[in-house]
Amino acid sequence: MNQSSDKVRGFTLMELMAVLVIIGILFGIIFTGASYLFSAQEDKKANAEVETIALALKQFHSEHGDYPIASVSQTEEQRGKILFMSLSGWLDASGNEIEKDLRGKSFLPSDSYALGQVDGDDIETVTLTGDQLLGDIGKDEEIFLIDPWSTAYVYEYPRSDGHTGYLLYSKGPDGQSSYFTTELTSTPEKQSIDEDNIPAHEPGKW
Repeated sequence: MNQSSDKVRGFTLMELMAVLVIIGILFGIIFTGASYLFSAQEDKKANAEVETIALALKQFHSEHGDYPIASVSQTEEQRGKILFMSLSGWLDASGNEIEKDLRGKSFLPSDSYALGQVDGDDIETVTLTGDQLLGDIGKDEEIFLIDPWSTAYVYEYPRSDGHTGYLLYSKGPDGQSSYFTTELTSTPEKQSIDEDNIPAHEPGKW
């Protein structure tokens, strides 16, 4: 008997390389698919949150006769804080604090939003205590509603671009969007940074 025929045949270098290439392709497909699913989930969450905030604004308007006033002269974080505190029942449409005993219930479901606070150049997620949720939050604390990418939802009322109603949207994954500080006389051209905005027609009403 030939002893060489009893030996276990090993993999050649080419065979090992082929296996590694196949494994790399499979990992790439899995990673790409997972990234797409995660991105789609974040988009869906942002859309749902915008719809929830819009519904809360409608209820606020019905209760107070106007939307929370937050002008373009304020920072996004300041406007975001006014939006959150108003929809939580702590402020009236003019931004005046409502006495604790006279506050109604929050217009925002407690499980429908996330909050953030500026920490240096970043925005960190914030969880409020029970007392804070009841309205014991410091006026100097810039706490605002954030989207799934930890960026403040953009809110403005009245709109500086001349359109009626309020401005409300997420800048999307890239955290960037066009910005209009004067009244528009025509529909502006949509820029590449606006392609991922949620909803897609803001902030230019295009």
